[in-house]
Amino acid sequence: MAKHVSDINLPTNASIAASVATPEISTAKPTEAHVEAINHLFTELELAYHNQFHKAFPDHQALSMAKQLWLRLLVNFKPEHIATAGRQAICDNTFLPTPHSIREYCDAAITAGIHDAKAAYIEASLSSEPRQNVKWSHPIVYFAGKTTDWFFISSQPEAQVFPVFERNYLLLLERVKRGETLSLPVAKALTKKKQAPLEPEVQKEKLKNLREQLDL
Repeated sequence: MAKHVSDINLPTNASIAASVATPEISTAKPTEAHVEAINHLFTELELAYHNQFHKAFPDHQALSMAKQLWLRLLVNFKPEHIATAGRQAICDNTFLPTPHSIREYCDAAITAGIHDAKAAYIEASLSSEPRQNVKWSHPIVYFAGKTTDWFFISSQPEAQVFPVFERNYLLLLERVKRGETLSLPVAKALTKKKQAPLEPEVQKEKLKNLREQLDL
């Protein structure tokens, strides 16, 4: 009879201490949504890789410890990215994926549609003021350009600017991968300046001048 994947609770200090140490473990706190995502991921892995799954996790203790470890390794990602990554990993792989490969799929899910550094640099260098109104491919391009300095980008050769831009871009990309949301500043609406009404005497004088011009 097939074993059912049991639910897990948020890890306690004791369970964390008992788990296998890894240099990539995050200090972020998992949420209930993360726990649900891991449980769901393991359910799908069991259905997709039945024999491999039960060989890798032969009993409840092994399964529970694996869930705790995977939770700690994936907690930096949003639950929806974990779900997307798991399904993509199942589609692409004949063998049971590892936490490392799921992390890579999470990165791919987050960065889908984001330009590489070179394309982003070209986009930034071709932009013009007001840059808040530019239709950017992703806010990360705007912030990388702003951090690099727009004047520096427009006034110096690419060989000098691009390494600086690339470094700023990749740093921002890592922040995006870890779940940070970058929002463009709200562009200020253009308002028409209201002119003060002319004094009656001034209005009469202007009207007189217009009449004289018409007579000509």
